[in-house]
Amino acid sequence: MELERRIEELEIRIAHQEYALEGQGEELLHLQQANTRLTRQLQELSERVQALAAQPASDPADEPPPPHY
Repeated sequence: MELERRIEELEIRIAHQEYALEGQGEELLHLQQANTRLTRQLQELSERVQALAAQPASDPADEPPPPHY
């Protein structure tokens, strides 16, 4: 009887661990997807900044006068 109770407790523990492990796996997948998305966005922003830096600076004389003039 004692052995059956211990086996049942172990089975319950294993079931809880499997459930927790499954949840962690799902969360890891979500984090990997978010990481991929953020990495892509960072790369796009970096390319935009590089493109802006490569453009010549605009001449202040080309700017229209402020509205109060």
